[in-house]
Amino acid sequence: MATEIGLPVPWTRHEVLVGDASHRRYARIWDRHDQTAILVRYPETVRKQMVRDLEVRAWCEAKGLRVPRLFDHSIDDGWAVLEDFGAHDAEAFLERFPTKDRRDRALPFLDPLAHLARFESSDLPSWNPPLDGERMRWELAGFELWFLRHRLDRLPSPAIGRWLDELAESIEAHPKRVCHRDYHLNNLFVLPDGETGVIDYQDILIGPDTYDAVSLLGERGMPRLVPEAARERLREAWAGATAASTGWIERWRMVSLQRGLKVLGTFARLTATGLNVYEPWIGAQIDELSAQTADANAPSELVDLLLNLSRRRHRTKDGSDPEVAPD
Repeated sequence: MATEIGLPVPWTRHEVLVGDASHRRYARIWDRHDQTAILVRYPETVRKQMVRDLEVRAWCEAKGLRVPRLFDHSIDDGWAVLEDFGAHDAEAFLERFPTKDRRDRALPFLDPLAHLARFESSDLPSWNPPLDGERMRWELAGFELWFLRHRLDRLPSPAIGRWLDELAESIEAHPKRVCHRDYHLNNLFVLPDGETGVIDYQDILIGPDTYDAVSLLGERGMPRLVPEAARERLREAWAGATAASTGWIERWRMVSLQRGLKVLGTFARLTATGLNVYEPWIGAQIDELSAQTADANAPSELVDLLLNLSRRRHRTKDGSDPEVAPD
C-alpha cells in the first residue's frame, strides 16, 4: 500500500537524493514522527538487480558488516526502505576536525576492512565476477578511452598499452580477498555508537588484498583531508589490522596505479555525461598519479603527460583540471 504521493506507508514526505552512477534512484523519507529512512527505487528494467542487491545486503549483515538495515520492500513494485545512516558521510565527518586529528578519527574506517579480511574467498557467493587480471585490464581500457581519447583527444600509444597489460597481469598474482569494490569516504558513515557504516556494497567481489584500502586512502577527499605522512601511518595500521602478508608495500604501489588510472577513466566518463561533481576529484587523482607513475617505470610519455597536467592545473586560477594537455 502507498500514500497519495507514491510513498510506502507510513512514510509521508520525501526529498530526492543525488546518487552516484547507478540506475537506482534514492530519496530520504520521513514519517509523521520525523523518523527518516532511505527509499531506493529500481526501474522495471533492473528488477533482477534488486533481488541480487537484497541478497548481497543480507549476506553482509549476516557476516557482521554494518550495512543499512532493511525495513520494508516490494520486488514487484521495485522499491526498498533502508536504514538512514544520515546526511553526513565520512568525508564530512573528517572535515569537522583539525588536520592533526584526522588520522586518529579515520582509524575506525579500517575496521570493516579488517572484518572482510577474515573471510575466505569461498565464503562469498559469486554475484560478481572476480577482479582478476583480465577485468583489471578491461578497467584500464576506460582510462585509455575516456581520459586519453575522449577528454584529452590523444591516442593511447602501443607503449602505454603494453605497460597497462603488464600492470594488470602482475596484479593477477596478488593474494585475493573479499573486497567491497568501491570503498571510499563517501560510502562510509560514522554511526552514533562510533561504528563505521558501509553503503554501496552491491559490487562486493574477490579482488587483490590491498584494493579497498588503496581506494580509501588514495581517492576522492582523503588526499585533501589527510596529509601523506598520516596516510602512511594509516596504511601501516591497515597492514597490521588485516595481517597483510609480506610484500604488501609493493602490491599497494601497483594496485594504486591500476585503481588510480581506472578511477581517472571513470571520472572522465561521468563528467562527460554532465556529472560535474567528479571534476575536482579528477585533478586530485592526476596529482596522485603524476608522482606514482614517475616511480613505476611507466612510459615516459605517460609520466610527462600526467606531470604536465598536474603542473598546469596548479597554475590555473581555480586549481581545476585542464581540458586538454599542453603540447
